[in-house]
Amino acid sequence: MIVQGVSIGDMLNQSITVLTKPSVQSFEQFERRGGQREALIYVAVAAAVGAVLSAIFGLIGGGVRGAIGGLVGGLALPLISFYVSAFLIYMVGKRQGGTGTQDEVFYTIALYLAPILAVNGIIGSNVLFACLAFPVSIALGIYGIYLGYLAVRASMNLDQNKAIITMVLAFLAQLLIGFVVASILGAIGLGAAAASGALNN
Repeated sequence: MIVQGVSIGDMLNQSITVLTKPSVQSFEQFERRGGQREALIYVAVAAAVGAVLSAIFGLIGGGVRGAIGGLVGGLALPLISFYVSAFLIYMVGKRQGGTGTQDEVFYTIALYLAPILAVNGIIGSNVLFACLAFPVSIALGIYGIYLGYLAVRASMNLDQNKAIITMVLAFLAQLLIGFVVASILGAIGLGAAAASGALNN
C-alpha cells in the first residue's frame, strides 16, 4: 500500500524486523530509510485503524457526535503525542551528546510505535475489548518502553545511561507540556462557561 508516496508495506516489514529481533543494530539498519514525513504518514495510518473503529463504536453508542469524537480523538491525539515525544527525544538527546538527526529519530521511533499504536487502537476502540485485553496492553506498554530505549540508542548514537536519561527527561517534559496544555484548555473552558452564564444555572 502506497500513501502519499510512502510504502506502508516496506515500513511494516521493517517494523516486523525490529519487533521480532529487537536490538540497536536492527534499528540502525533502517534509520536512514526515511525521515519525518514518512514517519508521520506511517503513524497516521496506524492511528487511523483505531480511529475508524472508535468512530464506528462511537456512532453506535453516541450517534454522529460520538463518531466524530472517536475519529478525531483516535487520529489527532496519537499523532500529536508522537510528534511531541519524538521531538523532545531529539532535543534532549542532542543535549546528552547525541549525534543523530531529527529524521533518524522520527523514523526509528515510528517503526516500533506504529504497530503498537494500531494494536492499542483496536483494543481501546471498545470498552469490552479494552477490559478483556488489559494484560495485552500492559505487556505492549512494557515492551514499547524497551523498544523505545533501543530506538533512542540507535537513532541518537547514545550509550545506555544517556539513552535512559534522554527517555526519562523527554517523558517528564511531555508530562509537563500535557499538564500546561490541559490547564490552559480547562481555564478557557471555565471562562467560556462563565461568560455564557452556564455556571450560574
